[in-house]
Amino acid sequence: MEHQPSRLEYLFERSCQQALSDAERQELDSLMEAPEAAAQVDALLRASWEQTEDDGSLSLDKRHKMAGYIIGGRRQRMMALLISWRAVAAAAAIVASVGVYRWMQPHPTNNSKPAVVADMLAGREGAILTLSDGSTVVLDSLKDGKLLQEKAGNAVLQHGQLAYEQKSEQTNGPVVYNSITTPRGRQYHLQLPDGSRVWLNAATTLRYPVAFTGNERSVEVSGEAYFEIAQDAGKPFRVHFTSNSANDKDGLINVLGTSFNISAYQDDMAAKVTLITGKVMVKPSLTSTNENILMPGQQAALKYGSNTGMTVLPADTARTLAWKNGIMNLHNMPLSEVMKQISRWYNIDIAYEGAIPDITFWGEISRSENLSTVLEFMSASGLKYKFDDNGTKLIVRKS
Repeated sequence: MEHQPSRLEYLFERSCQQALSDAERQELDSLMEAPEAAAQVDALLRASWEQTEDDGSLSLDKRHKMAGYIIGGRRQRMMALLISWRAVAAAAAIVASVGVYRWMQPHPTNNSKPAVVADMLAGREGAILTLSDGSTVVLDSLKDGKLLQEKAGNAVLQHGQLAYEQKSEQTNGPVVYNSITTPRGRQYHLQLPDGSRVWLNAATTLRYPVAFTGNERSVEVSGEAYFEIAQDAGKPFRVHFTSNSANDKDGLINVLGTSFNISAYQDDMAAKVTLITGKVMVKPSLTSTNENILMPGQQAALKYGSNTGMTVLPADTARTLAWKNGIMNLHNMPLSEVMKQISRWYNIDIAYEGAIPDITFWGEISRSENLSTVLEFMSASGLKYKFDDNGTKLIVRKS
């Protein structure tokens, strides 16, 4: 028997088509308020969200304005936004489909929502540079200009970005290495001596030579980084990364000219290589015969604890690159994974009271928001939390 849409479904579909009369809009608002309709409303909103395509047409400024309207809790304005911007809701990077209806509900007046002891600012640009002699330079607030002079090349700050200038006469001799580390709460962008560019997410270290000599270009990374590789067919680019639980730089990516993202945090379940453009070859270890050629839009997942296991699947590239684009992507993400992002970006420790609550989040939120705003957003989907006495540890409470 063919499914006959309910009055709520009918009005919701008309709202998505922007075809509601004023009277129908009021009726839809009333139907969505009814407690017995909560499950159906969540299902409609989730289906609408999953059918949405991000056309990238909204500026970040407009996304923030939309976020301000929504988080302001104005019910009618929320409905207008949901209807008017349905076609670009995913690009708005501000609401979770599961939490949309809950944002429309009046905030509870009881004391169930914990107060933030000391709000945490969002992460920012900054890193620590370690030179070949072991000395360190904090890059957070240095002015533009020549930063250092190594035997093989100079490092210059240009508009807050570290760039290396390889000396043309340097072709042989001992390799001189620098490394750059982004602590929790920092991210950074630099240009390597060959012109390749690298963006580092929080809690990431990149080790590289200040001049690429010989017949290859080789770097090491732990954490998460996005690479845009300068083409040089005579010198293939290689990225060594941690691919097993022994914390060795076993994983290998062979590149000619391409862009890709590598996520190799040791507290994750697997290292992931996501190809955006070009072509790369991925191996789980230097000696492994198991290797895969990735095509754009594919992701190789290398499970920790295995030197041979590798799975290649289609990638959600928008989700993969969200961090680089200033977005915290929580789409279909369990609480434990969300908390890893929060710990790294807001430089805060996470603890749990008992088992990790079974909560899944949907949607996105700007990485420029303070921690209190992110937690407010997550509380709408059932998160309960508190801070320790020092305000430096976020404790997830039992449901």
